[in-house]
Amino acid sequence: MAKIYQRLFATFYDPFMNGFERSLFKTRRELLKDIHGKIVEVGAGTGVNFKFYRKGMDVLAVEPSKPMLEKAKKKIPQGMDIRLLNYGACDPELDKIIEPGTVDFVISMLVLCTIPDPKKALIQYRKWLKPEGRLIILEHIHASLPHNRKIQNIINPVWRAFADGCNLNRRTDQLLPEAGFKAVDAEYIKRSLRFIKGIYRK
Repeated sequence: MAKIYQRLFATFYDPFMNGFERSLFKTRRELLKDIHGKIVEVGAGTGVNFKFYRKGMDVLAVEPSKPMLEKAKKKIPQGMDIRLLNYGACDPELDKIIEPGTVDFVISMLVLCTIPDPKKALIQYRKWLKPEGRLIILEHIHASLPHNRKIQNIINPVWRAFADGCNLNRRTDQLLPEAGFKAVDAEYIKRSLRFIKGIYRK
């Protein structure tokens, strides 16, 4: 049953998210304009970011859903070598593939809301990054107003079940400094949800 749900979710993800993604296009492009070298994208989904990658980059796209990876494979730009890895962010198998301190940029966009243990994922990110490496973040987070946070907390269990594990009320903006990340250039933005976006260093 879970596999059937994942396939249905992957099938309808892009059409369902189309309008939402249009509102984030400029933000994604701006965040990714200067990336280079070895890239690990966590939660690559259907490959929304692939169009922003350039030849010469060494890109590992990590995604736990096989149906999502099937969609992503079709979006790999011609001439680009993007390696697709069917693992979750905290899968120990990744330790055999990604050596500590070897990654220039970790890309984490709309994924920490779904990872079961986001604190552990952030530890992984820090481990992978070079000393001068950067974490690129675009994540929706808890609302700023107490009333809106209360609503998010109430509806979150239903939303999480419907949206393949996505949590509306994650406090990722607080988890980042707790995990040892320091903002280089970060800010809150508001779309239909509240977001944190930015570039972070170890």
